Amino acid sequence: MAAGRAVMERDAAAGGLSHRKVFREEIRDAIREAIFAGELSPGDRIIETYWAKELGVSQGPVREAIRDLESLGLVETVPFKGSRVRSLTEKDVQDNYSVRICLESKSIRDVITSLPDEQLGELTDQLREILEVMDSCAKRGDLRSFTDSDTAFHRAIIDATGNQVLLRLWEQCNMRNWLTVSALTNADSLQQLQSGHQRIYQAICDKDVEEATSTLENHLTGLMDGFIRGIQL
Repeated sequence: MAAGRAVMERDAAAGGLSHRKVFREEIRDAIREAIFAGELSPGDRIIETYWAKELGVSQGPVREAIRDLESLGLVETVPFKGSRVRSLTEKDVQDNYSVRICLESKSIRDVITSLPDEQLGELTDQLREILEVMDSCAKRGDLRSFTDSDTAFHRAIIDATGNQVLLRLWEQCNMRNWLTVSALTNADSLQQLQSGHQRIYQAICDKDVEEATSTLENHLTGLMDGFIRGIQL
């Protein structure tokens, strides 16, 4: 948290209205990190005065950051009760993943069918490097680092399409860090997930659209089922 505060203080010293956006992004990321780390649980209130004091800013940019988190679906504001971390229902998870599957299937189809060979090669090199990190995380059972690498893997494919609308919609759907999924807390299950990414990677290398999209769908459906089990616990 201290590092985030130092960044904001540096930006504040530069002055100008443009830095209000920087404040907003830093605050949004700090609150989102607290949610992902489990420091804020579903149903917990997000108190503007606390975050303003913690991060050394006024309440205005905190309020704006909370609105950003609302647009991402991480936070909800209840009349007369303030803002709180949103609790997911089974339908929320199903709706989210059904859209995410469509978006990522399109991204894979687009990169395989549309990218020049040189750009596709650059993408597969990037994916291979990410997979090496994921494999190391899986072997030591490091869930947090694994999910960070997982995000990087999927985002690399989205980024390669150059479709900013697709990227924005994907970011709104990418909610798997909301909850701790008990099915993903051991090295064996992480290595199983890593092998799914390996198959997606190989299918992209082979330019096999059907194999890549079907493997992706199975991968995301498995994550969806894990979230639903976590909700039901």
